[in-house]
Amino acid sequence: MQKRILLLSLIGMACAMTSFNPHPPKKSALNTIIIDPGHGGFDHGTHGLFSKEKDITLAISLKLGKAIQENFPDIKIVYTRTTDIMPGNATNIHEGLRYRADLANKSKGDLFLCIHGNSNGKAAGQYEVRHLTGYKFIKKGKKKKKVPVYEYSTEKNKTVGTATYVWKAMWGKYKGSVINQQDPGEDMGDSAATPMDMSTPEARIRSQLYEKKYFANSSFFASLVENQFIKSGRHSEGVKQREVGIWVLEATGMPSVLIETGYLTNEEEEKYLNSEEGQDEIVQNIIDALKNYKDYLEGVHRPSIPAAADTTTAAGSGTP
Repeated sequence: MQKRILLLSLIGMACAMTSFNPHPPKKSALNTIIIDPGHGGFDHGTHGLFSKEKDITLAISLKLGKAIQENFPDIKIVYTRTTDIMPGNATNIHEGLRYRADLANKSKGDLFLCIHGNSNGKAAGQYEVRHLTGYKFIKKGKKKKKVPVYEYSTEKNKTVGTATYVWKAMWGKYKGSVINQQDPGEDMGDSAATPMDMSTPEARIRSQLYEKKYFANSSFFASLVENQFIKSGRHSEGVKQREVGIWVLEATGMPSVLIETGYLTNEEEEKYLNSEEGQDEIVQNIIDALKNYKDYLEGVHRPSIPAAADTTTAAGSGTP
């Protein structure tokens, strides 16, 4: 009898969260947005020819927060940092990442936006390339040894483009646990209004359902961001999942994305990322995506999934 009651309760919970409109009209679906400027302090991030990632991400993030306040006055903005420091004045990167996620969770964020700049792993501007041209024999003692002969040339670093990352779906165990502790009941319209004991089957199923929903929302918002970049004439690498984990995406109990705004290793794109025009355009792209996302959550309209929504897996060349 107890097993039957448990089964019926789980079925009822699943039905409550899936059979009704997942986006019922609300006064506001986004109350708090967390903005996380990547790196900071002793952690410079990637380097361009004349700038550091930590400075660009901070400049874009502060402009983004201001723009959100202007366009959505009722939304609260929480920054993980507003100056050139490691968030939480942490003494190492690992502690800093944990502080960012903990702050987002304590702030009950509805969306986590992490701003980054990218690198293709090669020297900024231009890099040296080695070409095999043949072989020669050199005398080594009484024997001859065949060795390769190389020529060297310099090539321009041409990699450009944006990308928006979501957490890797197969790593959702921790994400689900954090979501459960965030008391997400009101967001999905189910009856679970308080965090549940994760050792119970009900709690595990509920967290899995929320995780899937948040993954879908994260991927959808990411696709909206990339679509806006494309409209502005930027090259988009699309929506991706990182092979290497991104703690701030996995440990935040809310929809979360990491936006790679461009490659600092490309000279032209680095100039764009440092310019007022470039930063303003990036901010406007994100604001336009946010408007569509907010309308979608609140049932105003259901925009079609743009082409950039195809989620692929990539190792990622930037730093978390």
